[in-house]
Amino acid sequence: MILQGQTSNASMIDAHVYCLPPRLRQADVRLPASERSIQEAIHRHPEGPCALALSAPEAILASMDHSGIQRSVLVAFPWADPELCSQNNDYLLQTATENERFLAICSVQPTSPNALQEVIRVVNAGAVGIKVNPVWQKFALDDPRMDELALAVQSAQAFLMLHVDQPYKSSPASPAMLYALAGKHPGLRILAAHLGGLLGLSALHPPVARTLANVWYDTAVSSTLEIVRWYCQAGLADKVVLGTDFPFNHSHSQKQVVDGIRGLGLAPEQGMAIFKANFSRLARLDVDREVKAQP
Repeated sequence: MILQGQTSNASMIDAHVYCLPPRLRQADVRLPASERSIQEAIHRHPEGPCALALSAPEAILASMDHSGIQRSVLVAFPWADPELCSQNNDYLLQTATENERFLAICSVQPTSPNALQEVIRVVNAGAVGIKVNPVWQKFALDDPRMDELALAVQSAQAFLMLHVDQPYKSSPASPAMLYALAGKHPGLRILAAHLGGLLGLSALHPPVARTLANVWYDTAVSSTLEIVRWYCQAGLADKVVLGTDFPFNHSHSQKQVVDGIRGLGLAPEQGMAIFKANFSRLARLDVDREVKAQP
């Protein structure tokens, strides 16, 4: 059945929305031991049942209409288990096929021997990007297998979406590791979640700006949205992308993030860029993509 939702007059794209298949959005679902991080952060969280229910396509459409968002990019959970990644990917690809208001970012487990094949499979099926999370998937951004994945994503003409932690954390997804990855793969388009752990502010230093030239940053910092203004002041208004982290942001709301950005007093052209134009450039929505890479 094709999902229905009222098309908004607003022209906004939310680049960071999680959508789970019915089984995986149940709070009491039995998951492999490898998914302990996701279980603790999501399924066993006191607000888990409420947030998980909002990860259904119907709930996402209702939130979009309430928030004035035209399109949402559905992101697959970066599961530690490659089979769960594939299940989530298949569900998102089908959902995006059924409703043009959705796009899909699929996940892969970089340590899986089939990771590169999965990249090609999902991009051929319509995914615009690939998501990984070193914390949940138990690897580090400086793992040599990340270089192989980066090359595969770039060859597939997609972009790589990365979870990036804040600099005060000792993390396998540190901003320093993001910087090193961008330096090794200057042709790879990267979407750094959570404003890249503040790494973008270092772009005030010209040599750093050159290394980060192909990095975009999403606004999945729902409780500290003032940082978005700092990025614009640092000259990155053309690299900041609306991303709410819905429904797992602190407010379980897309509208809270949209209203928060609107309340920053940015120049109109900056707001237009953040709400749509920047993601359109990142994902090359106006360019026909042909996958050329082979596993």
